[in-house]
Amino acid sequence: MTPPVVPQLVMIGFFPAFIRSLEQFLPPRSLTVVEDPGIYAKKPIAAMEGSFRCLTEVRLAAYQQSGDAVEEVRRVHDEHGVTGVLPGMEYAVEAAAEAAAALGLPGLGTNAARTLRDKIVLRETTSAAGMAAPAFRELRSADDLAAFLAQEGRGEVVLKPANRQASLGVRFLAPGIPPEEVTAAWHATTGADEGAQIADRPMTWRYLAEERLAGPEISAEALVSEGRLLFLNITAKTTADGPHPVELGHVLPAALPPATHEALRTGMESLVDAAGIGSGILCAEWILTDDGPVLVECAGRCPGDSIMDLIALAWGGDFHHHLARVLRGETPDLPAGAVQCAAIRFLHSSPGTVAAIDGVDEARALPGVQNITVTATPGLVVTGLHSSWDRLGHVIAVGPTPAEALAAAEKAADHIRITLTTEHPTPALPE
Repeated sequence: MTPPVVPQLVMIGFFPAFIRSLEQFLPPRSLTVVEDPGIYAKKPIAAMEGSFRCLTEVRLAAYQQSGDAVEEVRRVHDEHGVTGVLPGMEYAVEAAAEAAAALGLPGLGTNAARTLRDKIVLRETTSAAGMAAPAFRELRSADDLAAFLAQEGRGEVVLKPANRQASLGVRFLAPGIPPEEVTAAWHATTGADEGAQIADRPMTWRYLAEERLAGPEISAEALVSEGRLLFLNITAKTTADGPHPVELGHVLPAALPPATHEALRTGMESLVDAAGIGSGILCAEWILTDDGPVLVECAGRCPGDSIMDLIALAWGGDFHHHLARVLRGETPDLPAGAVQCAAIRFLHSSPGTVAAIDGVDEARALPGVQNITVTATPGLVVTGLHSSWDRLGHVIAVGPTPAEALAAAEKAADHIRITLTTEHPTPALPE
């Protein structure tokens, strides 16, 4: 007997944690994943495919700066019917929006997705709409960077890729640095590599410099349906000192004055209008300056750094499932308010080779601790903290207030001891 045809929810980009959440709600064999063959060859995806009851299959088609995945989603629709299209990864945002538009399904919209995937276009779009922004410039060379740094009255500058992810290549540059340091910074940013996160084929990357804004950094996570905010969470962030602003911890919902919270809501609504965003999830970074919140950047996919897990702990409910419902054209049953606070603290280390990791069991037994994940293993070469890929694990904890949740996470992280040797073998690329 021919098995019944089951309509498929499609995820572009294999994201195990996302699939694990959807597993709780989706019927068996109702999710198809489209993965870029250049990524499939680098990651152990084949070994994980049988772990999920909801997964029908993983199909191979390029989505990183390619439209092949859109045609593959069309084929899935012809064979099974497609109920919605989810971006699993940052580099899948455009392909997911294009596939949804091609099938007449809810999505960010193709123009909105392109805007969110390029920080230069986003700056141009929001500035044209009257939203506050720092001075910025697209860069094509180290000379462009030097010229931007040399402008009269220029303060500290942020150098970063316009269309990459995970703080890769982002660095702070002080005014007046020597020309050789400007050139070195340019080459370090443009030469930053992601290892298994990127397909081995020619890609086009863009770069920009902008004034560094002064003030606390937060992120705003929002569910949007047909251009309307359905849900808004604010996350307070802690970033590393020094030239690489890698994120070291988050706590949510952030403790903010009501006026600041309302200004952020207004800012998110302005962003949705300016970019023409339709339906999906947003993760926007803002700096709380003395003159009010200023947008740094915005992604059109689920936030990383386990923020979705923190939101679920604090607000109740699984927000991966809520997003899937939005992208199927349904109305999710969203919580009215948070019931507790949740925090994450990332593990990191000075350079060296990992010899041992101790204290994990003791940390797990501490009050408030919900999850500990250690990605470091003995023999791992630690080269420093240059991007999110260099972190060595995390601790998640809850508490009745943001301060108590963060303190619980920090206490547990302090219990975990990463011992290094003095040997420095050739570093491996990030997985």
